[in-house]
Amino acid sequence: MAKQALNLGTAANDNTGDTLRAGGDKINDNFTELYTAIGNGSNTQLSVANPAVGQVLRYNGTSFLPSDFTNLTAALDVNNNSIISSSNGNIAVAANGTGDITLAAGGITSTFGGTTGEGIDLPTTVKYKNEYTSLAAAPAAASYPGYYFTVDGDDNPYVNINITAGGVGDTRATLLTQYSSINLLNDVDTTTSVPTLNQVLKWNGSTWVPGDDVAGVSSINVFQTIAADTGNTTANSQTDTLTIAGGTNITTTVSGDTVTVDFSGTLTTTFANLTDTDTTGLTQGDNIYWNGTDWVRTPGGSPMLWYELGAPVENSSSDYLINGPGLPAGENRDPTLYVYRGFTYAFDNTVEGGGHPFRIQSTQGLSGTAYTTGQTGSGTTILYWTVPLDAPSTLYYQCTLHAQMQGTINVV
Repeated sequence: MAKQALNLGTAANDNTGDTLRAGGDKINDNFTELYTAIGNGSNTQLSVANPAVGQVLRYNGTSFLPSDFTNLTAALDVNNNSIISSSNGNIAVAANGTGDITLAAGGITSTFGGTTGEGIDLPTTVKYKNEYTSLAAAPAAASYPGYYFTVDGDDNPYVNINITAGGVGDTRATLLTQYSSINLLNDVDTTTSVPTLNQVLKWNGSTWVPGDDVAGVSSINVFQTIAADTGNTTANSQTDTLTIAGGTNITTTVSGDTVTVDFSGTLTTTFANLTDTDTTGLTQGDNIYWNGTDWVRTPGGSPMLWYELGAPVENSSSDYLINGPGLPAGENRDPTLYVYRGFTYAFDNTVEGGGHPFRIQSTQGLSGTAYTTGQTGSGTTILYWTVPLDAPSTLYYQCTLHAQMQGTINVV
């Protein structure tokens, strides 16, 4: 209703304005509309008493009162603006209880875990700088265990770690790189006695130190112990001879410094002669697949795709779980399947077949019409289906015991 104004007439008491009744009716109508708009028709539901700076009018279930804006009822769109604090104040983002804090950008969601307390899950590349001007400027080992960092001008990185050996405790350990000296290891000393050409490190009882390769050794056996698939031998003199003997269908030949091992038996040269193949019925253009025991011809000889069927643990009669080519990893509940005419598909229901028989149908529902053309095997174990060229464009799959376990098959 538009606002109604009182007609005051042209002059006082000239009988050209609204009557007292008509004027009062307009006043009542105006007040009725106001009380309906900001109240329940009888009382106003709007109070502006004692507001504080920055407060908003907020509905408490019965009235609009001055209040702080403390929670969102829908997603907040900052529209390219910033969330800032004044007077050097902090900006705190805190989840309630075990709730997580997630940050999503570029299709990647990073999670600050609140349930396990195990820290931050950043499932993408993280670029950061952990270089300090000096070792003293880096975080303390006791306060930040596991912290990796580098120091400007120092060739070696460091990690804060608790060392149990020798009671060292919390410390900054130096990490070795391809640019480090072996002398950085606590049990290596190449400083007291500087190594010379061709020397090796030798254990002196407490430390690895430089020494001659053959110091104190008058003779060396070429080998100590050699082990074979069965048996072994140990050199017990400088003149020991190691004999390399061939086994079944194997011959060996030594010429100069070269040992040649030859196979003298008969090689299997055809696929059919392998011990784990069954080529029965195999013709030109056919495909083979592994049936769990042998490589055999696919039903119909066409390309085969294999799908595994299962059921959810929490409610095994609610959905089929299907995994196979074209479907993402994880739980795919009653997904829509796409099959090609002329291709063969295997639906392996071995695990759940006893309680969830799998059937392909031309109509939906428990009482739907079974579609069996091109099928072999069983819906309770493995169902093989070579899709006929004249198959309908849309078929359905159904658990014959549970109405909810069903889905659509698009034939292309």
